[in-house]
Amino acid sequence: MKFSCLLTLLLAVAGKLTAQTLPASIDQYIQNADYTGALTLADATLARTTDAPTRVLLQARKAEALIRLGRFDEASALLTAVIPAATTPTLAGVVQTQSGLLYLNQGRNDQALEALQLAITRLEEAGRANSLEAAQALSHLGNLYRATGKYTQAEEQLTVALAYRQKLLPANHELIAASYNDLGLVFSNTDADKALDYYEKALAIYQNLHGAEHPKIAIARTNTGFLYRRLELYGDAVNNFEAALKINEKVYPGPHPAKAFVLFNLGETYRRIGDTKAALAFYQRARAMYTESYGPRHPELARVLNALGNLSLAARDYHGALAYCQQALQANTASFHYTDVYRDPPLRDFYDGNVLLYSLLSKAQALEARYYGRTLKFPDLTAALQTLQRCDTLIDKLRQQTASETDKISLGATANEVYADGVRIAFEATDVALHKHTYRELAFYFAEKSKSAVLQEAITDANAKAFAGIPATLLEEEKDLKAAIAQCAQKLAQKPDATEEKRLREKLFTLNRNYAAYTRRLEQQFPDYFNLRFNSTAPATRQLQARLDAHTALLSYFIDEKNSHLYVFTLTQKKFRITDHTLTKDFDRYITGLRNSLLFNNEETYRLTASHLSELLIPDHQLAGIKHLVILPTGRLSSVPFETLLTPGKTAVTGQGGYPAYPYLLKRYSIRYEFSAGVILQRPAPQPPSASPSIFLCAPVAFPVADNLNDLPGTEAEVSAIAQRFQARNLGNQVYLHEQAGEGRVKSGSLDTYTYLHFATHGIVDEASPELSRIFLQPGAGEDGHLFAGEVYTLNLRASLVTLSACQTGLGKLSKGEGVIGLSRALVYAGAKNILVSYWSVADVSTAVLMEQFYGRLLEAPTGVFAETLRETKLGMIKDGKYAAPYYWAPFVLIGF
Repeated sequence: MKFSCLLTLLLAVAGKLTAQTLPASIDQYIQNADYTGALTLADATLARTTDAPTRVLLQARKAEALIRLGRFDEASALLTAVIPAATTPTLAGVVQTQSGLLYLNQGRNDQALEALQLAITRLEEAGRANSLEAAQALSHLGNLYRATGKYTQAEEQLTVALAYRQKLLPANHELIAASYNDLGLVFSNTDADKALDYYEKALAIYQNLHGAEHPKIAIARTNTGFLYRRLELYGDAVNNFEAALKINEKVYPGPHPAKAFVLFNLGETYRRIGDTKAALAFYQRARAMYTESYGPRHPELARVLNALGNLSLAARDYHGALAYCQQALQANTASFHYTDVYRDPPLRDFYDGNVLLYSLLSKAQALEARYYGRTLKFPDLTAALQTLQRCDTLIDKLRQQTASETDKISLGATANEVYADGVRIAFEATDVALHKHTYRELAFYFAEKSKSAVLQEAITDANAKAFAGIPATLLEEEKDLKAAIAQCAQKLAQKPDATEEKRLREKLFTLNRNYAAYTRRLEQQFPDYFNLRFNSTAPATRQLQARLDAHTALLSYFIDEKNSHLYVFTLTQKKFRITDHTLTKDFDRYITGLRNSLLFNNEETYRLTASHLSELLIPDHQLAGIKHLVILPTGRLSSVPFETLLTPGKTAVTGQGGYPAYPYLLKRYSIRYEFSAGVILQRPAPQPPSASPSIFLCAPVAFPVADNLNDLPGTEAEVSAIAQRFQARNLGNQVYLHEQAGEGRVKSGSLDTYTYLHFATHGIVDEASPELSRIFLQPGAGEDGHLFAGEVYTLNLRASLVTLSACQTGLGKLSKGEGVIGLSRALVYAGAKNILVSYWSVADVSTAVLMEQFYGRLLEAPTGVFAETLRETKLGMIKDGKYAAPYYWAPFVLIGF
């Protein structure tokens, strides 16, 4: 969809400044997509023009035409030459907008973002912040976000661009139609009804202005067809694509990229229907037309070649599939020319990074398929792995080019497929490889790269700031920016009215731009920060083994969903093993069944599900001599309390003792959890327990009526009893109850002096909108009493342990390639070394018992091993009998290493 989105803008844009100073026919050529004609006229006009500002505008227009013709090198050279001549802010804004468009077409998203933000800054300096030129830059910026799957940010930019145009233009102006079309493209990925509404608005304006047979009508039909295909309404999709093609054939008698784009989408639609013969014919026509229009190198051509490769692979034509993949790599990289399928391009001069990632992934899959389907030659497997390692490097590069954490996470779905293929192929290679450990190590590497990559990068960034010696005033500036951004995101997630939403989106755009400028300033002023910023630690088994003692094992899990396969990586101080299992279709049902059985005290279901999952998940024969387990879960396993699983091979005594008689894993091991191996390696080495620990205790007890929350009278007794434990040993303790347990106190900066932080309150994890996950405190002094996840990120915590004695605080949104996104993740980023959270809503009386006994044991034997202390506490509750059912003790889990 990138082509149609950009074509919409190019056909529509006729900024006030250019319309006043350039020949109108240049814009007319561009509007009609006659870029060769636009170039001819621009060159002729330049030959007789001496006025410097006018020459800059002409060259910017010429660069625009070159970009649309796919002549990126020429456009780049022209823009590089004209930038010094753009001596006024307005001219600089126009030229930088074209630079942003160039980078966007090349897939160089970080440079596009920088250029477009600079364009907006320059236009603001010229007093044109709300101008049509600014709207054009914002539209490109929104299309950049949309092309990279950042739909919320795209909507934000495009909504602002539409607002500017609506203020300056008549309601039926084609620029407003262009904005409607752009917004339709965004919502086609998230909200089909809204997308159709925007497309209909755009189409009505275009039909009123241009009649039924105009390139803009074709664009509207193409976009509508694309949406119908997403909705699996293939007949309607074909009708719209054919209508668009009919218009384009009349308007453009010769080869044209607009026609090629429609042909490609017809091929995609017929492939979805299952008509591979028709799909192949349309793909071939699109390929020929793109080649005639753009030449042999263009990312849109690479898309078509990828599609042809997929058809060949489905037909088991491995040679053809690999040939197409290699051609796609050549088409999308400026200097790569190798036809040898064992050669991959350098990650330097590619045009579209997302298309390149897909080409490399497809190539690796074709090499694996050829190995099993024809050759059984080991070099095919090793080449596949090398290509996937190149994918891994590219994923890191694409993430580093993205400023927003949400947008980084959105890359996870594609990344997860790369890592799943890497785990599978590396594990397969161990069957035939001479040096098996190399491939076991690689399988583990890929598995761990699929977990919490964005969190690791954020921690690395925070550490880089600390090591680079950045002044406290600058760090405080960052904290304020992040807090303001988080507040805007929270308010937008609460679905405000249209007027407030518009205001918030404009504010958020400004804040994000300011934060990007802040980061650039740090990189320029503090080179050490720039060098350390992306220096994340790769998860290697030998490094992890150096962190394990003789009685600790690390169990890491990875699920290849496409192939229904589970991999269990077992790591001890001396050994490293991989176990694989084929998953049945009931696997998810067993996980749901286990959680429900624990929550509703259904012993029969518990026995069935726990027994099945235990045999699958616990490699008991590999754990001789082990007393402590570190669990690195994946996917829905992140919601399973492993303490409730059963020791494999042992049978529970049923009917004679109930819950206390089960051979829980808890009875043999202390258990703690971590987000990923990479996060473990980023954590500092464990420190001896403090000789004089202190604790901060917070319990609002009662809550405002507007929050619709039950009071928690048991929490007052809970924190008071814990405080008495500390008082008895003359240890520092501070209790805040009722109105004193305010949000402002938590955000005041005083928490960094405490060893332990304990919050006994309600908590909510919003899986649909993680930014709305929150801890409930008391309001006051400009605070609403809701400590949102985004606000937790801005805290500076040094506590050895943070306890959220609240409901479901250990859960969150499951994101492919990142894991659980919720309060726990925010606390880790904020600096908490260990976290005690819950998996489900808990009874406040039994929770008070667990917490008091936990801290009592912690003070009696301060080893600093919180997992062992938690284990002893839970075993005590089982032994006492009153709270023996897992419902009472199982939800609380420890995250940390």
